[in-house]
Amino acid sequence: MKNMFRFLKDENGFAAAEFGAVGAILTICTIGVVDIGNLVRTSMRAKYAVAAGASYAFRNGFDAGAISAAVTAASNAGSISVSPGPSQFYGCATTSGVRTVEHGSTACEGTTLMPGVYVKVNASAPFTPIFNSSVFSYPRAVSATSVVRIK
Repeated sequence: MKNMFRFLKDENGFAAAEFGAVGAILTICTIGVVDIGNLVRTSMRAKYAVAAGASYAFRNGFDAGAISAAVTAASNAGSISVSPGPSQFYGCATTSGVRTVEHGSTACEGTTLMPGVYVKVNASAPFTPIFNSSVFSYPRAVSATSVVRIK
């Protein structure tokens, strides 16, 4: 017991205990920052892959297999999944996105715009955090969607 009190009175012992407590907190914060960086990188990779698929559809028209291949190739050997697959639909552009309309409509409701053929590309990339706890709540997958008018 005497040794314990001597350890607590010693400034070197206090500095070691303080370093142990502060070091653990700094390590947890650093791992959290690295996890957030990896999450942002995964999100950017998914968005880039979806943009590549939409670009392919814009240049070459609708081909679900080829669009999926373009998305997968753009992921740079990452595990991007194209699910659900690319879809083609007839729609009208609005201020909040693209609204689906019946094929054969001649005008978009409330505007002078003409409806067109759109392609929607979806992709998701899995995300595994380094530090998995209830303190940091991360998604298990990052999803991205892109819609492009092809006609």
